[in-house]
Amino acid sequence: MSKVIDIHSHFFPKEYLDYMAKRKEFPNFEWTGPTSGIFHPMEGVIAGHVHKPGHYDAEARIKDMDELGVDAQVLSLTAPDVQSFPPAEGVIWAKKTNDCLAEICQKYPGRFYALATLPFQDIDESLKELDRAYKDLGLNGITMFSNINGKPITLEEFYPIYEQAAEYELPVMIHPALTPLTAEAMKAVKLPFQLFGFTLDTSLAVVGLIFQGVLEKYPKLKLLHCHLGGVVPYLVGRMEIHFGSYGKDWGHTLPKTPSEYYKSQVYVDSISMHMPAMKCCLEYVGADHICMGTDYPHRGGDPKLFIASVRDMPLSEKDINKVLGENAIRLLKLE
Repeated sequence: MSKVIDIHSHFFPKEYLDYMAKRKEFPNFEWTGPTSGIFHPMEGVIAGHVHKPGHYDAEARIKDMDELGVDAQVLSLTAPDVQSFPPAEGVIWAKKTNDCLAEICQKYPGRFYALATLPFQDIDESLKELDRAYKDLGLNGITMFSNINGKPITLEEFYPIYEQAAEYELPVMIHPALTPLTAEAMKAVKLPFQLFGFTLDTSLAVVGLIFQGVLEKYPKLKLLHCHLGGVVPYLVGRMEIHFGSYGKDWGHTLPKTPSEYYKSQVYVDSISMHMPAMKCCLEYVGADHICMGTDYPHRGGDPKLFIASVRDMPLSEKDINKVLGENAIRLLKLE
């Protein structure tokens, strides 16, 4: 049986949470109990929770992993991330976070791997920290958010990060930003950002990178599209047809179709728990490009059900083992 590797799990250094709790500006954090707290991205909005020690305590997390039957987790700092801080503070906290994640990986070898946090508000510093995370800390990829303080990540100013990630063969996880580009619209109709805002934001980012030729320019670049590929697997027909019909009107020309890039250079995690959606995604990207994820320790789902849903997919045992762990091993070069 293959190892069970959770490619999408999050960790907050305790020091990071305490720092955010002292911030007066948005985003900030509020401790509501000894092991619980809430994140505020803007006035009147709660967009994240800490609700158990596993959010910031590696030993508590290992106990949860053992109960779940998870052999290893790939740790990443989730939103609110360091891009939300002034540039100098962002650089400091990116380094502190990466040092913390690397220390956990070294303390518990084989149980934890990690994705680097970068201060994307400063591209030069991001490149320096990416270099350090790869060469000195041995981290296994990068977490990049669906927008950087409201900037689309398809802008050319971010291309050097994609170039360096491709050179080092470090996958880039495209994760929702705490404040999606549709935040005001979501707030106006009183819907949680997690419902549409997050998945629309990551889909806009990934499809934008394809349309604007970033994956063509960097053929070694690999992306991990969170939350079962956002809405991409369900809008494939529109993506293909309208690239052909309107792409040139917007200045897009590519030697291949958008799906050819998506199905070769993009991986998705399995976070859904809705079997019809999982079957749709599976039919689109295939068993070789889905990696098991739980979003642990967020309360937006039940990790036990996330793992069970992978085992319930209409696949052979060989392909189920690919999704449970082998694809993550291959993508992140864990062995």
